[in-house]
Amino acid sequence: MSALADPRIEALQVQAGRSGELDLPVDEGCFRINLRDENIKLWRETLSQQEQIHSTRLLLACEESTGELKDTRLTWVVGSAIRSATATGPAAVSQLLQELGIPESLTRAAIDRCPGLGDDLVWAFYLERHGWLIATPVATIHP
Repeated sequence: MSALADPRIEALQVQAGRSGELDLPVDEGCFRINLRDENIKLWRETLSQQEQIHSTRLLLACEESTGELKDTRLTWVVGSAIRSATATGPAAVSQLLQELGIPESLTRAAIDRCPGLGDDLVWAFYLERHGWLIATPVATIHP
């Protein structure tokens, strides 16, 4: 059962099966949705530490912790700066991910496969060392 108790995420977890991950090949790379409860829990703890928790739509593992978000790049989680973003709607999320150095094909995969992205679910993103984009659902946003 999902740590989110959201039927959309539970449906993804069923698709992922025992591995808890959905790997979706994209061009030469991959878009992965990590649906493991322990990973969701870690990101939820990170979300609870964010200053603007109520307006946060994205958690992003970035190279830089200061400056404009668009001036940094998405990176691996280990040693990265976790930054929040308030991008609302798929177009804004797509633009932001591309500004962070994510190829348009991976951005499109995220928009297509992450229910509630930029709307009523907070999602976390990082770039895996092989260049794969990894996403994890974090929390449902309540109005």
